[in-house]
Amino acid sequence: MLPSTEPCVKISHRLIGYQHVMWRIRYFLFILIGGLSVRAALAEDRLGLQVISDGVVTRAQRPDGFYPSTDWRLNGQAALLGSYRLTPSLFAVYEGRINHLEGLNHHDPRLRQTTTIGVLQGYLRYSTRLPTGLNLQAGKFGHPFGQFLTRNYADQNPLIGFPLMYTHRTTIRSNQLPSNSYDFLRWQARAQPLPGYTTSSDSGSGWLPLINFAYPTGLMAFGSGPKADYRFALVNSSLSNPLNLARSGQRAQWVGAGGITPFQRFRLGASFATGPYLDASVSSQLPPGTFWRDFTQRALGADVQLTLHHLELQAELLFTNFKVPRISQRLGAAGYFVELKHTLTPRLFLAGRWNQLYFDRLRSGITNGERPRFDSNRYSLEFGLGYHLSEKLLVKSSYQFNRTVTALEPHDDVLGIQLVYRFDPRSLVRWR
Repeated sequence: MLPSTEPCVKISHRLIGYQHVMWRIRYFLFILIGGLSVRAALAEDRLGLQVISDGVVTRAQRPDGFYPSTDWRLNGQAALLGSYRLTPSLFAVYEGRINHLEGLNHHDPRLRQTTTIGVLQGYLRYSTRLPTGLNLQAGKFGHPFGQFLTRNYADQNPLIGFPLMYTHRTTIRSNQLPSNSYDFLRWQARAQPLPGYTTSSDSGSGWLPLINFAYPTGLMAFGSGPKADYRFALVNSSLSNPLNLARSGQRAQWVGAGGITPFQRFRLGASFATGPYLDASVSSQLPPGTFWRDFTQRALGADVQLTLHHLELQAELLFTNFKVPRISQRLGAAGYFVELKHTLTPRLFLAGRWNQLYFDRLRSGITNGERPRFDSNRYSLEFGLGYHLSEKLLVKSSYQFNRTVTALEPHDDVLGIQLVYRFDPRSLVRWR
């Protein structure tokens, strides 16, 4: 059934408000880059700047009995990426983001939120120029596990949504401990973010995804050769629960990843990570004789990238488990996604992504003889198309089917339209 004209009128008013927000972002960038323009003019070959901005209008289904039956939202984001070559071998890299979310239906209280992440990434990178291709970096950077994090930007992600393993919040919490196995059954009614259209690193009341959009702080060594690549890192927090330096519960954790390229345009990769995932705030709730750092997450992943003419395939597979206080078994989960992109013309492409998540059954602590899963299995399918209006301007549209393998949760499909613009903000200074 088509939505009434009232939401459309509200959307037009909200779009006007969104234009004001984006103008403020542009003005902020103008002031910021204006301060750097003199130095940039003297050393443009050293300085690299890019802004990736996008706006998304989404229409999501709501549970039966809710009015209105659909939820309209507007989400705008701008990411500033910068790099500066200090010496021929030493680089400084920075990324910051600002995000604005606004409800287009009636919400009580009004849904309107602006989030600024001043330093999403900030690190120094040194190239040794050795035959092994060794590079060293220190600071706050994207977690080296898997591959999707390197292409989660709106102009590189062929769809609007993101893989379920990065967005679905499980029944495992970082800041609250289960009293027994039954707590997991009660926690299955937890709130989820708007399906598929959030990259917030906040796990939301402590609920943990299997893989977060993690930007930990630490040290990393990486490199590549003709047929292989490698990454080794020592970071301050786990894959599912990334921590900023100001938060308690940090502990050094190892991450390893790498891949082989047996022939051109085909790569196979693997990743491994392990370490504590609980917040230190739960120390007083732990069983006697245990510490928060005793409870770890282990993750093993595989990934593949393949390009055949105009067809691109990306896929990731994940096995992970958690040691949870008061639960005798390690709680495991598996997830994967397969993504295809087919370029029809230099401007037009089609894309699709299939996701599935599987969760272990509880083997003890349930007295009626049943063996329920600690979380509900879930799957989704998203497909869409994109069109390059120009070299810098891209428009995308996609539809995401989301299903939970239980009768307790409703269908929550999402339709989205996204406009993406990537540009060098120094051009604003030159233009003015």
